[in-house]
Amino acid sequence: MDNDIFRKLLQKHVDGQTLSPEEEVQLKQGYDQLLEEDLAATEKDPSLSPDDQRGVIIRNKIDQRISGSDRWHLGLHTWKRIAAVFLIGGFLLGGGYWFLIKQIDGQERLAQQEEILPGDNKALLTLSDGSVISLSDVHEGIIATQEGIHVEKDAEGNIRYDIDNAPHAATLALNTIATPNGGQYRITLPDGSVAVLNAASSLSYPVHFADKERRVKMTGEVYFEVKKRSLPGGAGNLPFFVETAGQEVQVLGTHFNINAYNDEAAIKTTLAEGSVKVRTKGGQSALLKPGQQAVVSTQLIVQQADIQQQLAWVNGDFIFRGETLESLLRQVARWYDVEVECPAHIRQTRFNGMISRSQPLSVIVKMIQSTKKVKISIQERRLIVTD
Repeated sequence: MDNDIFRKLLQKHVDGQTLSPEEEVQLKQGYDQLLEEDLAATEKDPSLSPDDQRGVIIRNKIDQRISGSDRWHLGLHTWKRIAAVFLIGGFLLGGGYWFLIKQIDGQERLAQQEEILPGDNKALLTLSDGSVISLSDVHEGIIATQEGIHVEKDAEGNIRYDIDNAPHAATLALNTIATPNGGQYRITLPDGSVAVLNAASSLSYPVHFADKERRVKMTGEVYFEVKKRSLPGGAGNLPFFVETAGQEVQVLGTHFNINAYNDEAAIKTTLAEGSVKVRTKGGQSALLKPGQQAVVSTQLIVQQADIQQQLAWVNGDFIFRGETLESLLRQVARWYDVEVECPAHIRQTRFNGMISRSQPLSVIVKMIQSTKKVKISIQERRLIVTD
């Protein structure tokens, strides 16, 4: 079952709304399916220690406690506890099952810690004349006009450029959109392509693209849905280039993600649809097929990608599969705009899990701690990690 359908049905159920007989069947099937899939993944996951590979043991516990029809006829309070886990996008594998069972037993609740809220839609837009607009502060409608092109904020809070009746620009005036830590933003570029910026990212682009190519520059992490455009006279497709500090990506029309944070060990370009050509500053190049990922550090490597994991942030989730604690904490720090203290000797500890980016930081912390691998305290806007 599609996870979105399951979440909607589960939310409807815990909200006290009546489900149709068909919806009840769907909800039960989705619940069973997710348990089976995650248990299987835990049991086979080579990144987990023997102590964490508890799939069979936990399967037996779940069957003993919530077997057959009894699983379905759980009380509403228990369903709400399950929803607290599933509606945030899943739960940490291994230790996460311990957490789920504890919730069902009523032996543990999410501790109320200092609430640090997740990031949201906020960014700064720098126009060609140097003026800066806080996109979270402006209202819906036209927010600027450059060279006859209107910059608009739509009802959903996204930015788009209205170039239908604009005169052809004589110069390539540049705009830059930048998100802070704890921010993200979606923008429709002047050519109709869509870009979604993750936290601590930026994208520079012209308000009117050139006739022979489209070229943008980025930092951080950006997901692109590039719209196909034809060259003048219909002589082929108008190429789209994305530049980062370490590479250039050539696109025709496709969906892909580039992670190019300065504090990451490599630049990762993940292709979901279409085709892209990755070219490093050193002259190496590779043509990616859907489902592949280019990893650029000291050299260019092409490998199969976990698309669900790489694009999880676009869909509002964190997904960790064999993720080191160091990498996990970097992602959390950007999204919640916090600082992290973590001893070097535990930074390579690996975690598996899935959780929504819409949850307060305390929920993330509680889920990580449920694995019993580390301890985390929150002091103002600082995470203190110990073993």
